[in-house]
Amino acid sequence: MGCVVIDFPNRKEKPLKYMVTLTRFIRKEHVDIVHTHGNSGTMAIEMIAAWLGGCKRRIAHSHNTKCEHIKADKILRPIFNLLYTDAFACGEDAGKWLFGNRRFRVLKNGRDISLYAFNDNVREKERKELGINEQLAIGHVGGFVEQKNHRFLLEIYEQILRIEPTAKLFMIGDGPLKLTIEEKARSISNNIIFTGNVDCTAELLQAMDGMLLPSLFEGLPLVAVEWQINGLPCILSDNITKECVFSKSAEFLSLDDSPKIWAKRIVEMAHNNIRGENALYAITQAKAAGFDIKDNAILLKQYYIL
Repeated sequence: MGCVVIDFPNRKEKPLKYMVTLTRFIRKEHVDIVHTHGNSGTMAIEMIAAWLGGCKRRIAHSHNTKCEHIKADKILRPIFNLLYTDAFACGEDAGKWLFGNRRFRVLKNGRDISLYAFNDNVREKERKELGINEQLAIGHVGGFVEQKNHRFLLEIYEQILRIEPTAKLFMIGDGPLKLTIEEKARSISNNIIFTGNVDCTAELLQAMDGMLLPSLFEGLPLVAVEWQINGLPCILSDNITKECVFSKSAEFLSLDDSPKIWAKRIVEMAHNNIRGENALYAITQAKAAGFDIKDNAILLKQYYIL
């Protein structure tokens, strides 16, 4: 695509070396804009590097409503607040979390709508390859970290099996807790499939009947946008920002609600879903809500060249 990929020292393992290397690169290449993405004051590392490197446009882009490194965030926030020049956020809640009462611009996490649009032929092919016959296929996409709440997801699936004994659960992603979740899954059912990280998430979604996202917290989850564009019924925890819902296919439930309530509702939604019709409606709504990546790319380009 004409891009140049530069390898830097590992940010987590060697933060100082990473910052020095980044500073030198910015200064040497006379970088005009540094646009860094994250969810905490630890982005001060990039802001310091950009400032020391002589970059005058330093954009901080918030993608979540909480962070894991609470102490580091607290220590680095004052420096971060002093050094960023422009503030972006994937949604209102993510912006307020990182920037407080300061001004910020919302640029939503857009997706390639044509890639995630529902295709009945692809659905039939994918289900055949995955060995899904008439079974209900429920999915989840996300890294295996505490935030994604996989343990509660398994509890929901156990209740789904009481209603649909042959139902399958597809867990798409990877992460540090994967082995722990796999061990727990073995005692529940042989119909839980761990796909790992895949390049064909869009195709896998075609084969699903419903999706679950019981996260403890999120900024504005891209997966929820993708699921709705695909016409998939999905239930999200009410800890997730309401900004990510723009169609009739998505609903919120509380994590205080029992797994049985979650299970009953996703099964109902899956069985009553008119997939093609809901997908077409969702595409129209996604564009209107600002989730078309092509539109967002134009907006970002215009901002860069101001």
